[in-house]
Formats: sequence, structure tokens, C-alpha cells
Amino acid sequence: MYYLKNTEMGEPRAIYKAKGADRFYRGTFSGMNKKYWGMKLYTCKSLRRIKAIREHLYSYSKEQFDVYDENGKVEI
Repeated sequence: MYYLKNTEMGEPRAIYKAKGADRFYRGTFSGMNKKYWGMKLYTCKSLRRIKAIREHLYSYSKEQFDVYDENGKVEI
């Protein structure tokens, strides 16, 4: 499972998604199994999908997120 995390801006931030919502939210990363305001960390199985979300988030917020999996940072 892949997820997005940014560690460049002081405290780490990750992408979360509320159940039943279409939007993604940026919030403080506190672990794989932790929640942010009741939302779960957004993960997906496809590297292609997580890269597309990463590019969309960069064009929206100019915040660069890195791709991670269970073993750590994924080099793309």
C-alpha cells in the first residue's frame, strides 16, 4: 500500500480522506493507523494512482509529497 507524506515543512504532513467524500485533506502525519479528525490515511495499491494524486496535489497547493510504502520512502 502506498501513501503520500511531506517531511520538508517542519512536522510531517500526509493525505487523508473522509469516508464517502471525494476530497483529499492535508493533515499532520502521526502514523499509519492513526486518524486525523476522524479521517483515515489515504492509501492505495497502485503506484500509478498515487503518483497521479501527487501531481494533482502539487498543481493545486505547490506542496511536494513523497511516496511511501510499509518499508519507507519509495524512490521514483
